[in-house]
Amino acid sequence: MRFKELDEKLKKVYAKVRGLDDYYWSIQDGEVRGIHKRSGMRVRIRIAEGREHADKMSREKEVGVIDLIVIPGKGTFYLNNGTFIMSLKFLRPTLQDVSDHIVWSGFKVVEKDGALVQEDFYEYLGGRLIEHLKRNMIGGRDYVFWQFYRCPYCNKYVDIESLPRHMKAHGEDVKEWSEEKYEVLEINFADGKVYNKFGKEVPMEEFSEEAVDFIKESFEEE
Repeated sequence: MRFKELDEKLKKVYAKVRGLDDYYWSIQDGEVRGIHKRSGMRVRIRIAEGREHADKMSREKEVGVIDLIVIPGKGTFYLNNGTFIMSLKFLRPTLQDVSDHIVWSGFKVVEKDGALVQEDFYEYLGGRLIEHLKRNMIGGRDYVFWQFYRCPYCNKYVDIESLPRHMKAHGEDVKEWSEEKYEVLEINFADGKVYNKFGKEVPMEEFSEEAVDFIKESFEEE
């Protein structure tokens, strides 16, 4: 396969995304494939002749892949069978939004080839992405994602910044931990609320005193 021999439509799609350096890109079997560099999550970009063709293609699922289909036209953007179907102009910003909704959620230290290696965990908050797209919300302005630890002693959510101090009060030293797993919650400035990854509000009673102070300060800064 030579680049110059590629279909012109495929070249246009690839030209739109190749500057997004959050992903590794490849072209194969008439598709553009991407791997999110930090998380390893995969995206697949296909080309359809129109809406009907795209809807049919959206039924062809591939496990663990974020699917996008590009169709002709200028003003189309919708979701069908979990697949993003859109005009070419929406492709790059959608992939940027996807990357913003892949969030670090913890780590584990493992032994590998005689060294201790940190393996990182990520979550793709696809449900929140769809809600944000519907409401034209912008990350950093309308909401932020933050890591919270569910304390096993008091069963409260503790924000990642306050965790060492909180756990010290329980007699724990976090520097001795080789693994931490967080829940990623959304601090929503527009609503003045905190949501979990399913879009359900998390009441303030579920947070530690430190986390409540942190959340209130976040809202005040806005």
